[in-house]
Amino acid sequence: MTEIAQVILDVRPGMLIGTFAKSLDELTEVSTHEVNIPVAQVCSPLIKEEILLELKNSPHDLYLLLKGTTPQWLNDLMPSSKEILMEEATCSCGNSNCQEILVVREYAGQQLSIDPVMQLTLMGLPRKELMSGVFGVWSASINPKAKEFAGVEASLMEEKGKSGPSPGEWLAEAAEQGRLHEPGPLFREVTLNLKPPEDGENQLDDWTPLLKGSLGVQKALKMIMKKTSDIAEKRRRQFIEE
Repeated sequence: MTEIAQVILDVRPGMLIGTFAKSLDELTEVSTHEVNIPVAQVCSPLIKEEILLELKNSPHDLYLLLKGTTPQWLNDLMPSSKEILMEEATCSCGNSNCQEILVVREYAGQQLSIDPVMQLTLMGLPRKELMSGVFGVWSASINPKAKEFAGVEASLMEEKGKSGPSPGEWLAEAAEQGRLHEPGPLFREVTLNLKPPEDGENQLDDWTPLLKGSLGVQKALKMIMKKTSDIAEKRRRQFIEE
């Protein structure tokens, strides 16, 4: 028979919980072990502030971080994944030296090496706090019109029965969902009142002296102007109907 094994990680500030499940096949009862690995080396307030400051000044580093790449300056500030997981672990089986602890610790180390956000979460700086902190600083530096726009978005969410997010949380959520480029309610309140030009507003110049020898110059110009006017009117009506 082929053994089926799976490790599921639950990462929290200061604690990593790994559930190790295995069975001989899909029909065999699953055996599970819950491994708890405490993390003593959490970020100090000064380290948190330095990380947020670096990311605030480097949007590209924030992008790389969310994509799984750790900037070099962050490697210098943070301990290695091995150092993070060096604390004594416990298992639901009661044996502190069981094989499942070794498996979970090894798998967690691999995941931490490729997921810097997971590492920051363990160190006391979870994704939500990270994003809110960085985007909060950015939102505080935007112009008053943009702040008013963010306030309108928040008030609309409150009217729908939801708690209004802070500008930083709103920007973080919009960035994750790819909605920063979408116009907000202030844009949709803009109205355009288009009307066709009054008769006689556009006077037809006499081009006959410039096109000597050409017959029907004025008639051709009138046809061009009428055709252009008809097209413009058609587009105006389509815009209003939309």
